[in-house]
Amino acid sequence: MTEQGVIIKGLGGLYTVAFQNKIYACPARGIFRKEGFKPMIGDMVELSEINEAEGTAVIENILPRKNQLIRPAVANVDQIVIVMAARSPAPDLLLIDKLLISARNKNVPVIMVINKTDQSPELAEEWHAQYANAVPEILMCCAKDGVGGKALKDFLKGKISVMAGQSGAGKSTLLNLLLGDTVMETGGLSKKTDRGRHTTRHNEMFMLDDSFIIDSPGFSLFEMEELEPLALQTLYSEIYNNSGSCFFPDCSHTGEPKCFVKELIETGVFHRERYERYKLLYKELKEREKNKYK
Repeated sequence: MTEQGVIIKGLGGLYTVAFQNKIYACPARGIFRKEGFKPMIGDMVELSEINEAEGTAVIENILPRKNQLIRPAVANVDQIVIVMAARSPAPDLLLIDKLLISARNKNVPVIMVINKTDQSPELAEEWHAQYANAVPEILMCCAKDGVGGKALKDFLKGKISVMAGQSGAGKSTLLNLLLGDTVMETGGLSKKTDRGRHTTRHNEMFMLDDSFIIDSPGFSLFEMEELEPLALQTLYSEIYNNSGSCFFPDCSHTGEPKCFVKELIETGVFHRERYERYKLLYKELKEREKNKYK
């Protein structure tokens, strides 16, 4: 007889599985290695040989995934929580735009958290203005002072969520606030570089009542997946939520005449700075496409 659990951690071929509010250490059947199929955090799995006294079991089967991310390697994600600091470290807005593109491409909803609002309320409002028409839910938080924790917890309820963003933006401090304990090391900033130190060294999922939260290293190394340049516009809500007519049917919205996106920029629907980054990303995709055939 098998029972279903969820993988919350994987390290060295041994997996930590949550099952009926208990934690089990589980190896996976050798057939997974033979078939080149590796279990991932977030996988729903069937367990056998359950030993409650010793807290062990065996992963017998992996249930079909509704989605999976490559970096971090996690499955069955309900939403991505993008965390940025108001001022320090300086937000990498191009990275955030790429995260939004990837999430939209995979149909994964996004929540944005502007953390450390005490650093600069004015800058926090500026970032909010840039993304107000790009992200349905934007929360203002100051994790170290406990501000915004309850609102974020409500958005996480009953879901598997992945925290994404730069090192030093306060993801670990937010996790500690949500979980009510110091479960994550917090690293602060390097005075020399004003960049965050990595405090998360491997993917791990944390349980919060009926919710699961994944904190992962490596998001700052994120790159866009292979996209056709003209597909980029379909991944910007400012454009697809305000569809209009352009003079050219294959308009890229990067400067062509009689482009309806110009009006979106002039009226503030598409923030001008975010539009400039859109053009940079389009150019990057065009260069990648051109070099593909060299």
